[in-house]
Amino acid sequence: MKNIFDITRTIRRFDNAKPISKETLASVMQCVTKVASAGNLQRIRYRTVTGDEAASLFGAVSLGAALPKEKKPTADVAPTAYAVLLTEGESVDPNLWIDIGIAAEAIVLSAAAAGIGACIVRNFRADGFAPKTNKEYTPRLVIALGYPAERAEIVSVGEDGVLKYRKDDDGVNRVPKLSLESLTVD
Repeated sequence: MKNIFDITRTIRRFDNAKPISKETLASVMQCVTKVASAGNLQRIRYRTVTGDEAASLFGAVSLGAALPKEKKPTADVAPTAYAVLLTEGESVDPNLWIDIGIAAEAIVLSAAAAGIGACIVRNFRADGFAPKTNKEYTPRLVIALGYPAERAEIVSVGEDGVLKYRKDDDGVNRVPKLSLESLTVD
């Protein structure tokens, strides 16, 4: 059985020649209407960004904090769309952060099922992603989206125990993951 997590890797380089249409993005985002939320309160709101606006926001996100500067993505491989997760007001209770995580993972999995790569971003300039509405919404998380222009592969954690991902000279992003045995406690 193929596991969805085998095809769902963080992608930081996207094919700008193949932008995501608003219709495709709306289809991917349908998943958020079905996800769980604490008390079924459904307090997260979403903003999607495509086209020229998406292109203009590349400087407002940081993709690949663990990568050295020379291996970080550049504007020519920028995301072609973004999904922004927002909440009302400034404070966020712990249950809301759980809801944000659930919704983010649902979006990433829905995107992967459609052949779209994703990168969950917490390091972004909020002013660039704020909605164009009078209501006070605070951007909490940004998901960069696009058709992949790179490969990412899971590798076993070596004996050195280093968990830092790396981009090899062949352009493949190597992502070390711990085994189930090392993650399981008795």
